[in-house]
Amino acid sequence: MNNPLTNQVESRLGAFYISLLSMFFVGLIFIALENFNSDLIILDSQSAQVKTISNTERYLINIWIKENNVKVPEGKGYRYLIQRYPSKPWFK
Repeated sequence: MNNPLTNQVESRLGAFYISLLSMFFVGLIFIALENFNSDLIILDSQSAQVKTISNTERYLINIWIKENNVKVPEGKGYRYLIQRYPSKPWFK
């Protein structure tokens, strides 16, 4: 003989356990996605390239500074000029 009360309790407990297990795995998936995104951010930051100034551009900048009497503050260099003059007038 089956007791209908125990069948109902067992099925509810089973459904509760399955739902807890599924929430656990869904949580693991979200954690894995978040870790994946942070790994991508780290890889992107490591692959950033530093722009170097070629010798030709340095030579042109020096000529342009002498011709136009441009004052460069102490401790500032080529990067200061590139930021101050984004149109790069020394190429003209």
